Amino acid sequence: MGRPKKSEQVIPEKNNEEFPFDQFPWKLVHKDGKDGKEIRKCYFQSEEHRKKHIERYKLNKKDIKLSYKYEV
Repeated sequence: MGRPKKSEQVIPEKNNEEFPFDQFPWKLVHKDGKDGKEIRKCYFQSEEHRKKHIERYKLNKKDIKLSYKYEV
C-alpha cells in the first residue's frame, strides 16, 4: 500500500502582475535546462493542461511552484 501521496500545494497569487494573461489563471514555475539554472514560467488555461505538462516533462513536486490567479 505505502504511504499516501502529498497533494499539490497551490498558492493563490495576490499580485496580478504575475499573470499577464486573463485567459490563463494557472501558473507553473520550474527549473529547466541541463544544469537546472534556467527558470521557466508556464501559464495554463485549465488544471488538466497543467497536469499534462507536469507529467510530460516528469517534473518533481519539490522542484515546482504552482499558483492560481483566483482564490481556491
